[in-house]
Amino acid sequence: MKHLVVFLLVTVALQFGLNDACTDNDVVFRNRLGKDIILKVSCESNKKHRSIGSVNFMGIPHRITFGEEVGGKTTWHCLLRYGQFTSHFRAYKGGSLIPRCGELRVYIAKPDGIYLEKNADREKLDQRWMKM
Repeated sequence: MKHLVVFLLVTVALQFGLNDACTDNDVVFRNRLGKDIILKVSCESNKKHRSIGSVNFMGIPHRITFGEEVGGKTTWHCLLRYGQFTSHFRAYKGGSLIPRCGELRVYIAKPDGIYLEKNADREKLDQRWMKM
């Protein structure tokens, strides 16, 4: 019974304490494919939120900003396309119990693949393009 009380207290503290202080998360898409090549972005979350857009070469990035709730693990799946190439992948997966706060995922589309820069770390190849 003591464990149940402790669990309930921790759950309530997380709900009211961390949820208010949690800053939004961002998933960003940049186009470095080449001059006159347009990157098409189509994403959907497990909460049925959608984000669709186009990014010109070296243009304004496409940004998805969202918050997370305690116990409400958020995922985003995205389809990126240009010309005859495509890539479908999970762009974001939230924490299980405790929400992630202020997370930044920057996906950079280049001719050889899609690079990921996670929370300002160095970019690394994350996905390869598939020919349609």
